[in-house]
Amino acid sequence: MSDLKTPQEKMSAVGADLSGKVSDVIDEARPVLHRIADRVSDTAQELAQKGKDAAHEAQEQLEIGAHRVRENAEHYVQNAPLKSLLIAAGTGAAVALAVSWYMNSNKP
Repeated sequence: MSDLKTPQEKMSAVGADLSGKVSDVIDEARPVLHRIADRVSDTAQELAQKGKDAAHEAQEQLEIGAHRVRENAEHYVQNAPLKSLLIAAGTGAAVALAVSWYMNSNKP
């Protein structure tokens, strides 16, 4: 390499050298970045699948719980129909009273 005489020529040479080194580093890092991106993608897909599985399991548990509640209610109604009727009437009256109080409290 010949001796550079002006600061502009020196800066140009340093800039070209720096640009080449940065380009080399980017070329070396590219495969690593692709592997990292693949791992992140795989992890995201695994998490999505686990989320779907958990939601499906929760749905099944809710269905089982609802079925048990219905069976218990049916059994209770069959064994004590009058008591069940009175409980239902009392619950309905309490809800109607609560709604009535709510509606009256919102009037200006």
